[in-house]
Amino acid sequence: MPAVFQVFYVSRATTAFDNASIQSILQVSRSNNARLRVTGCLLFSGHCFAQLLEGAQPVVTALARKIAADPRHVGVRFLSEAHSAERDYADWAMGYLHDLNLEDDLETLLMIPDRSPVVIADVMERMRPDPVMGALR
Repeated sequence: MPAVFQVFYVSRATTAFDNASIQSILQVSRSNNARLRVTGCLLFSGHCFAQLLEGAQPVVTALARKIAADPRHVGVRFLSEAHSAERDYADWAMGYLHDLNLEDDLETLLMIPDRSPVVIADVMERMRPDPVMGALR
């Protein structure tokens, strides 16, 4: 079985997003990701986004480029690219976490990404599916 490619980025919203706007993004993402066989999770903290995408490397790379060009966010920083033996989000075309408590962490990642590996690991861990609850923590 080929390795799964994972990419993680953070960005800053260019405008305010209400629940309906986020749900619209999720609906389109879930449909597109299912077709592309991409899984992952989107985090929104109120002003910043973080997202992990996983799947075949050429597909994830092309999707990440398309997402980076989306005018609804700026300052896109790709902070992690890795290969994994299996998917972390196998059951989610696109999971979602809204966590206002992570705003400072995401701002840190946007401002000083090279000096924040612990923050990257913490945010990525918070985005992982909970094996007991089946949803995000």
